[in-house]
Amino acid sequence: MKRLYKNARQNRPPGTRAMTVLIMLLPLYLISLPQPARSEMTGFFGITIGMSRSEVIRKAEETDIILVPKNRDVEFFPVEDRKILTLSIEPEVPFIYCQFYDDILLALTAVFDERHIDYYALAAEMERRYGGHMRITPSWREWEIDGILIKVEKPAVLKIMDIDELIKRAAFEPEVPPMKARRDMILQGL
Repeated sequence: MKRLYKNARQNRPPGTRAMTVLIMLLPLYLISLPQPARSEMTGFFGITIGMSRSEVIRKAEETDIILVPKNRDVEFFPVEDRKILTLSIEPEVPFIYCQFYDDILLALTAVFDERHIDYYALAAEMERRYGGHMRITPSWREWEIDGILIKVEKPAVLKIMDIDELIKRAAFEPEVPPMKARRDMILQGL
C-alpha cells in the first residue's frame, strides 16, 4: 500500500504541488483583504446612516442622478426636533426622505415608482446583497446589518434606519395595546 501511494505521488504532473499550495492559501489571502464595513454597505447611492446633513447634500449633489431641489426641507410639525430632507431620482424614485436628529441622518425612506421598480425587484436585490431576510410578512421583508434596520415594504418602499438611536432621540414611548395592558394587570394580580 505504501508503495502504491509513493508511485502515485511520483506520477503527478509538474506544478501540481504548487497548485495545491496556492489553492490552500487562497482563502487566507481573501480573508486578509480589507472588507468594507457592513454599515457602509447599508446606504443608498453612498448616503449612509450617521452622515451629517451637509454630507448628505454634498453626496447627493456629487451624483448625476439624484435631484436636490432648492426647497428641500420638509417640516411636518414645528415642535419636533427632527428635520426631513427630500431628494428624488426622477422618474424611478420620486421621493427620498432623509430624517435627521441633531444633524445626524438616522432614517432614509425611498419611495419607488412601481412602474419602474417594484416590491419584488427591491426584495430580490436586498436578498442578493444581504442574504436571507431576518423577518418576513406578506407585506414586508426585514434585515438587520450592524444595528441598521433595512426594510422593504409593499408597494415599493425601502427604509434604512438606525432604529435604536431613532427611538432614543425621538423619545418614542412604546405603544401598549389595551388587551396587553389588561393581560399584564391580570398576571400581576397572581
